[in-house]
Amino acid sequence: MKILQISARLPWPLTDGGAIGIFHLARAAHEEGHDVTFLSFPLDDAALTLEGINEMSRFCDVRLVSRPLPSRLSTLLRTLFRGAYPIERRMMPEMFELITQTIAEKQFDVVHLDHSHVGKYGRWIKARYKLPIVLRQHNFETVIYERFASTEKNIFKRALGKMHGRRLRIEERAILNDVDAIAAITEQDAALMKEVAPKANYFVIPAGVDSTYFQPARQEEVAPRTILWVGGIDWDPNRDALDYFLRMIFPIIMKLEPTTRLEVLGSGTRAFEKLTTAFGVAVRLHGKVPDIRKYLAAAGVLVVPLRVGGGMRVKLLEFFAAGKAVVSTSIGAEGNLARNGVEIELRDDPREFALAVVELMRNPEKAQALGISARALAEKEYGWSGVARRFTAVYESVVKQDAGKQAAIHH
Repeated sequence: MKILQISARLPWPLTDGGAIGIFHLARAAHEEGHDVTFLSFPLDDAALTLEGINEMSRFCDVRLVSRPLPSRLSTLLRTLFRGAYPIERRMMPEMFELITQTIAEKQFDVVHLDHSHVGKYGRWIKARYKLPIVLRQHNFETVIYERFASTEKNIFKRALGKMHGRRLRIEERAILNDVDAIAAITEQDAALMKEVAPKANYFVIPAGVDSTYFQPARQEEVAPRTILWVGGIDWDPNRDALDYFLRMIFPIIMKLEPTTRLEVLGSGTRAFEKLTTAFGVAVRLHGKVPDIRKYLAAAGVLVVPLRVGGGMRVKLLEFFAAGKAVVSTSIGAEGNLARNGVEIELRDDPREFALAVVELMRNPEKAQALGISARALAEKEYGWSGVARRFTAVYESVVKQDAGKQAAIHH
């Protein structure tokens, strides 16, 4: 099958769940025998863009527009009075030109959209070229903006969140109603989208993880009183979560276990230097790292204290594949099959969250058992080849449905 995949981003480097999900699905689709042509936008960093192109070109035809996305600030200014920020930021004449050129060169069976951020391109393709469209909805973005607005303390940011949340609800409703199928990552996201567009065609296909790349460490490598945070704060829900953890949870942990060490990984996390000064050497801010596996190996407990979000956290699947003990909020583990007390510990109260972390640090055997169960879950439920096969079934269903519609029209 010939697939035209249009993504809101070039998925490189593989340091966050969105990039990992887009990259590995394209690779897995290729391994299933599909011919994938991938369209997206270059990164601001030319060297990283070239790396990403080289990596993805091993399994698909990569084509990018001529310039990166406009800045966040310029887009916010442009959308003060109209337009939903995450969608309008990706509306570029160059992408329409690239799509037109690519479809003129190749005959595609189906179009795969990575996120509603590029949903307007899908609606345009469907109207102009009559191709069936499958939307991979990584998150229901409307809900993220609405949740962000409900927790944000800054009045200006809260107002922006509410405004763009309202606009997104209108935009995403139109996109959901126009595409041929929506592949949600979680049942929760699918249910939320059904409230907005009840007649749309929904499937639930989880994110995946490479359980050969992420392997459990030897127990002697683990430092039980080391906590690991992973997540770039350029995504507002991560920024809120790290701030929440450092202000509300970590001080309780330090009071109970003064020898605790917190390792913080992710782009932009060094911006928290001022907030972490009071903890001294107990907190180390590493910023973005090319490979998190050595940090995973050493960590006794991993934390996912998200209060805002949607979809499924791919990094959580990586933690499971690495056989690690994880404490998360309910939102942090949303859509995951992990059971509280079996593969994960779920706590929404900050003190209870802290106590759960301390218990696992004090009881390495319990942490190890939790990690073993989590690893088994990752291997059974979240392999990328299984995810790709489920997408193939969706592609085939919409192609067949579209062929039936076209036959009816001609008759």
